[in-house]
Amino acid sequence: MKVVALAGGTGSAKLLRGLQGLSVRLTAVVNVGDNAWMYGVYVCPDVDVATYALAGIASRATGWGIEGDSFEALDELAKLGEETWFRLGDRDLAVCLLRTQMLREGATLTEATDRIRRGLGVKSRVLPATDSGVETWIATSKGEMHLQEFWVKEKGEPRVKGVSYRGARTADATPQVRSAILSADRVVVCPANPVTSIGPMLALRGFAGLLSETSARVVAVSPMVGRAPISGPAGKFMRAMGMVPDSSAVARLYSKFLDCMLISEQDRAMKSSIESLGLRCVTSDTMMAGPADEARLAAEALEI
Repeated sequence: MKVVALAGGTGSAKLLRGLQGLSVRLTAVVNVGDNAWMYGVYVCPDVDVATYALAGIASRATGWGIEGDSFEALDELAKLGEETWFRLGDRDLAVCLLRTQMLREGATLTEATDRIRRGLGVKSRVLPATDSGVETWIATSKGEMHLQEFWVKEKGEPRVKGVSYRGARTADATPQVRSAILSADRVVVCPANPVTSIGPMLALRGFAGLLSETSARVVAVSPMVGRAPISGPAGKFMRAMGMVPDSSAVARLYSKFLDCMLISEQDRAMKSSIESLGLRCVTSDTMMAGPADEARLAAEALEI
């Protein structure tokens, strides 16, 4: 089975690990809206989270970064007076250095990502959603700021007034992404922030159309339980976009291309409202506390 997973963030990374453990040909299509220039290198947080998770080297404590990484370069930058609110480990920095060098030599982000995943021994494909520069910006009570500044530097505390995807209107999915989606047997929308992880992909020219056009069954795993996300600031962003932060709202957001939604057993009462959208809705335990849960939920996403 050829499986495409739309991914972004640590919740997605868990499901990606579960999918990779099954007998499938997995392609992860990953959000680039949180990419940013930091310390002179190009950082791709969601792409790297996915790659490190699939390589089996992601930090167990945080879900991002590399397990056991040191921070000597960052500590030295701090001594030299540089702001170091964005924590980038030494091994993580090496990945970013290689990516930046390749980009400056004319490689695409897709090409750089493929070299990195092969170098780390990842068998599944990892594809950035676009090779164009797309950034997620947050309008807040303290002014507009890049998603990284909002979530990392400001710890997600400012009041959110709106979200925009700079560059998305003139950006296209890569040929590799287009081919992967259109030839897939199943597309899985991972349990990711619908506004800042999946939203930047859907904002790309024609991306949602690919999901409608594919003959694959498109299944989403909800990132919500009740009226709150399993983790992260999705609820805050959804409210700012005029949405109720629950699985029903996520289903409505994806309804034009979605066939089935997998939601928490705790949200069984939302099943009828989701099915009224013309979707199939299945309830399950959507929490992934470890490898067994990751494998179980991945298998369910492929079976429904």
